[in-house]
This record gives sequence, structure tokens and C-alpha cells, in this order.
Amino acid sequence: MENASVVSVQVSRPDLVGVLCRPKSPGPHPAVLVVGGSSGAVPELAARLLAEQGFVALAVAYFGAEGLPRDLVEIPMEYFTGVLRLLAGRPEVDADRIAVLGRSRGGELALLLAAAHPELVRAVVAHVPSSVAWQAVPSDPRAMMAGPRSSWSRGGEPVPFVPMLPPSAAEMAEFQGFLSGRPVSFRSSFERAMGQDEAVAAASIEVERINGPVLVLSGGQDALWPSELFGGRIIARLDARGHAFPHRHVCYPDAGHLLGAPGTAARPRGAGFNRLLMGGDPVADEAASRDSWPHVLEFLSIP
Repeated sequence: MENASVVSVQVSRPDLVGVLCRPKSPGPHPAVLVVGGSSGAVPELAARLLAEQGFVALAVAYFGAEGLPRDLVEIPMEYFTGVLRLLAGRPEVDADRIAVLGRSRGGELALLLAAAHPELVRAVVAHVPSSVAWQAVPSDPRAMMAGPRSSWSRGGEPVPFVPMLPPSAAEMAEFQGFLSGRPVSFRSSFERAMGQDEAVAAASIEVERINGPVLVLSGGQDALWPSELFGGRIIARLDARGHAFPHRHVCYPDAGHLLGAPGTAARPRGAGFNRLLMGGDPVADEAASRDSWPHVLEFLSIP
């Protein structure tokens, strides 16, 4: 059932595809840019829940929609800079209270974006994110033949990234199973790739540049990638560099990769994603999502 106090508007224009959810009251309200992960879908659920709590929330797609890149390959960070400035210019938004929320690859993006634009972003919440920028994985495997590419670009140049390693014999067997329709986990592939010290150092997100609080949420049973490891690295870097704002990593031991806004674990996914092992289970993921939601709202409530 739609909340009568919330207005949702589809946004489709050459420079933006998404959904704007806002309270009916005039504001000014704090605002949140909501970015999704590698499914490419607009994360409307989280935006709607945030609007019900008094935020103006703009959920955007950044690939896989008409007018946008086909794949998550060298997505220009400038796209999001424009979205943030558009959000800041809306009359119902308090331009000094804008945050970014993202999940999975969107969590990686949220941290990258906030670190690149401390003048625009004042807080970050990242569900099951990465601590580094990763190699792009195009939908057409033939595109991989030309060599690995970054998922993101800035100023026309690829953002440094960690490449995936050639698969081990066990991982090749997993991949063959994936092609034949058997659900697989890619966690071990990401863990092996994190052993590339030089690439990891170059691709580590400069989270210490973020101009506000940082909340990281991870799942101890995450089977897609080691979000608990990544969360620990993010907070360790903030600690080591004396980050002046609150920063916290909460790991839910029984949750998997579908930890997110309440209801995320129950959302249907595309056929390809249904063949990926996410870890955890719907009950544990939903319990963790609901338990973490008050913390999410606290970190997004910029004074």
C-alpha cells in the first residue's frame, strides 16, 4: 500500500533515469541519492522507505536503461555529479544535507562518489559494499577478450581497479556450472583477487575524504563477495587516517548478500542473478535488514 504522505515521480530524461520519492510537506528536507548494484534496476524500494521517514530520495539507474550505457563498464562519475547537483537544486531539498546510500556495487559507488565530492555529499550508508573499485564484468563475455576494464571512469579516464584473476580449476568448474544453470558462489574469486597488493593499494577507495558519517553493513554469510572483509578494511582505513566523523561497521553473522533496506531479500531478481549464491537466507537477511534500518536512518539524518 502506498503511503499517502509520500509522492513518487518517475524521472526519464536524457541525463537521468530514476524515481524521485519525497514527502508531501514542503521541507526543506534532507536528501539521499540511492544507487543500486549490478542488477541495473532502479532501487525504488529504499527510496520509498526513506521518503516515508522524511527524506527526499532519488533512486537512479546508471546502466541497462534506454539512454544509458548497456553494461556496468566505465560508467562516468560525472553522471552522478550532475544528479547530486540536480537534487541539491530542488526547492524541497536542504542542499547542505545530502547523503548517498548504495548496496553491493552501489555501495562501492556510494563510497567512491562521496570521497570524490566531499563538497556535495555529507554522509554515506553502504550495504555489503567493497573497499576497492573492481573490474567491470560486461554482459557479453566476448568483450572480455580485449582485456579488463574499470567499472567507473572520471574525467574520461578509468578509475583504478582490481582485476579478477584467471580462474582456478575449482572456480572454472563453478563457472561451467553457472553456464549450465547451477547456482554458484564467486566469493573465493574475489578473495583471491584481493591478494594483488599493488592493484588493491591503487584501487582502494579514499574513504577518509568523505565529509561526514560512514555506516557500513555486511553479512557474515555473504557468498557473492567477502563484504565482512571489505567492511573491516573500510573502517580500518578511516581509523588509521583519523576520520573526524562517526564511522561504524555492523556485520550480521547470519546474513548474506541480500542485506539491504527492509524487503530487499524478498524482491524478485533477474534470471542470471537467481543463479548466483548470495549466502544467508531470506529470513536472516530480512531480520538483519530490519534491525539495521534504524541505524541507517540515524547516519543519514545529517544535523
